[in-house]
Amino acid sequence: MDTAEQVQELVAAVQSLTLEVQNMKSENTVIRQLVSTRDHHPSDLPPMALSSGKFDGSPEKLKEFMEACIVHFAFRASACGSEHTQVGFMISNLASNTLAWAAPLVSSNNPVLHDYKAFLNLLKQTFERPKIMYGTCEELLDVQQGTADLLSYITHFKSLAAEAGCLNRHNS
Repeated sequence: MDTAEQVQELVAAVQSLTLEVQNMKSENTVIRQLVSTRDHHPSDLPPMALSSGKFDGSPEKLKEFMEACIVHFAFRASACGSEHTQVGFMISNLASNTLAWAAPLVSSNNPVLHDYKAFLNLLKQTFERPKIMYGTCEELLDVQQGTADLLSYITHFKSLAAEAGCLNRHNS
C-alpha cells in the first residue's frame, strides 16, 4: 500500500471520528438540557428506612409502625405514590420474623401487594392484638348452669361466646 492510500484511509477515519464526536456532543447537549430543566425535590429520592426501625410483629408496635409509614408517604409522595410502592416500602421495613410472614405474599404476587388498604387490613388481622369486649367476656366467665337444664346452659354459653367472637376463633 502506498503512502497516498494510507493518507486517504487516515483522512476517512478522522472524518468518521469527527462525525461521531459531533453526534455525541449534540446528544450530550440534549441530556444536559433535560437534566437542567428537571425540578429536583427531596421527595424524588427513593424511599428510605423508617427512623423508628423495622416492625418486629409485636402488637404494641403496630400502630406506631403504621403511623410512621403514613408520615413517610405524606412527605415523600412522588417516591411512594403508587399503592404497590407503599406496600413494598412497608414490607422492606419488616423485621425478619414479620418479613417471613410477607415472603409468601411476594413470591405468589398476591393481589394484596397492589392494594394498600387491603395490605393494612391483612397486617392488622395478623399482628393486631384482638379486641376483647370485656362486658361480654365477664358475662361469659360468670355463666353457670344453676337450675337451668343443660341445653339452656349450652345455648346461653354459645350466645355469649358468639358475641365475644370466641366461637369463630376456636372453631376455625
